[in-house]
Parts: sequence; structure tokens; C-alpha cells
Amino acid sequence: MSHPILERHLERRTLRPLYLFYGEEEFLMHRALKRLEKALGEQTGGPPLKVVREAQEVDLSEFLAQSRVAPLWGSGQLLVLRRVELYPTANLQAINDYLDRPAPRAWVILLAEGLKARDLGKNPVWGRLQREESALGFFRLREGELYQWLAQEAQVLGKDLTLPAAQRLVEIAGDNLSELTQELEKLALFAGAEKTLTPGLVARLASHSRTYSIFVLVEALGEPSVQKRLSALDHLLDLGEPPAKILGMLARQLRLLIRFKETGGGAPPELARSLNLPQGVLKKLARQASRFSEGALRSHLFLLHQTDYHLKTSTGTPRLWLEWCLLQMGPG
Repeated sequence: MSHPILERHLERRTLRPLYLFYGEEEFLMHRALKRLEKALGEQTGGPPLKVVREAQEVDLSEFLAQSRVAPLWGSGQLLVLRRVELYPTANLQAINDYLDRPAPRAWVILLAEGLKARDLGKNPVWGRLQREESALGFFRLREGELYQWLAQEAQVLGKDLTLPAAQRLVEIAGDNLSELTQELEKLALFAGAEKTLTPGLVARLASHSRTYSIFVLVEALGEPSVQKRLSALDHLLDLGEPPAKILGMLARQLRLLIRFKETGGGAPPELARSLNLPQGVLKKLARQASRFSEGALRSHLFLLHQTDYHLKTSTGTPRLWLEWCLLQMGPG
């Protein structure tokens, strides 16, 4: 599945000549784009000529005019324009003009990653696309939706994913859909003939996963013993994880903990929305945050910046610099 409206249009062969894909969930947006491209190839007997441009590099009218230049071969054109929300409102009239006389054998996709749902009703062009079922929104999944989405993805892979397994997978891999998809595919392969994906299978696979090792390292920040931190670091480096990425993941976790501290607590649903985290992950964050003062977290973040500087300017071994950093981090 890509987007229910797009799937309905494909099933009924009622594709619109122009679509607006908007919202912050770019993974789902680009998946829908791939679904459309594949379907066009199946319906027309061959892949369409695909053109991708950025709003910063082309005038909107010029881009739409390109749809009227018929290709010499192929089954039509798929024209994709990114960041259309950057155009001034006056320029958007070109979309109305195009919709009044769309080009044959051309499908135009306008991507607006920065456009919000509330913005559609404020603009007559976006409003028209919404009324004509041509504006498709792609938004971050809430916690329950995320688990349901994972279960559906598992069904496509021929597996049944239990709710506890989905929750465990999100705890380990986070809520980035691209990374979750990769981990789920690895889990399905790891399961072999086993039909049901359980938390036990997730844990067994996790011990061989870079994502899990980052998870263990982040969790170990809140423990007094340094050994678990160093063991997780060794595993990550042995798996080939770049030192800069390890620092980046640690810095992201510290910033989340600082933001959590700054909120002063509050209702879990509001906090989850504020931090863009599933509530299950938020519970672990709350437990970890209780082990640190805000001052210690900021001190650790500064230490990571120092380590990054040493990695970029020193001839020392990256492993030693990372170990030096982790030896000074911990609860407090």
C-alpha cells in the first residue's frame, strides 16, 4: 500500500493528471511515488520518461510546459518537482492553468515536504487540489499506527508480527520508517520458515545488528559501570560503524534527554508528540533522564563535540578517542 486515495485511483484507472504530495513523512511519500511509477509502467506497457527537478532551479510555468514536449519514445512522462512550497503564491496560478488543460500522456507530481495540512485551506490552488482528490498527505505515524503499519509490512513479507515484537523493534530501531523497514526485512529473513515474528526473534537478531548495538550503547549511558559502554562500542566498531555516526547517535540521545528535562515532565501523549517519539520509547527516555542532571547532560554533549574535534584534527586512533569520551560519561 502507498496511499489509500492513490490506490483507489489506480484500481479504478482514474489517475489525476497532477498530484500534490505533502507532509513530513518523506519515506511514505517516496514509496507512493515509486508505486505510481511502477503502476504507470504496467498500465502503459513501458516505464514513463521520468524527470525530477527542484523548485529552486526552475520556474513553475517552465516546468509544467515541459509536460507538453512529448518524448520520442516511451509511454509518457512522469514529471516530479520537489519543494514546491517555496514558490510565491502568485506563481501557483500556473497550476490552475495547467489543470484547465493538462498535457496528454503526462503525470505531474508536486512534492511539498514542508507543507502542512492546515496550509491547504488557506491557498485556493492547494484547496482545489484537495477538493479534486489530488492532494495526498503523508504524515508521521502515531504510536498505534506505527505498530499497525509494521504488522502490515510484515504481512507483505509473509510474516505475522506480534504487537510485543513490534514494540520491541521500535524500542531498538526507533521510529524512522526507512530503518524500521530494513530491520523488519532482516528479521523476516532471520526467521526463515517461522511464520510468526516474536520478541524473542527480535532479541536474537538484535545481537547481530548495528542498530541494536547503538541502542545498547545509548542505554548504557545511564549505568554507573563503564564496561557495558565499552563493550557496546567494541561491537559497533567491529561491525564497521563509522565513529562519526556513533558520536552523532550519542549526541541525538543527549539532546532528547535535555529536551525531556526542559519540559519538566507532563502528560505522556503531549510529551510524545512534542518529542516526536512513540510513548513506549518515551518511557525508556524518562527512566534514563532520571539518572542525569541537566548540567551533566550538557557537559556530556560538550564532551562529544570535543571528541568530534579530536577525531577530525588528531592523528590518534578513533577507537581510543571514543573510549576516552565514554570513560567520562555516565549518570550524574
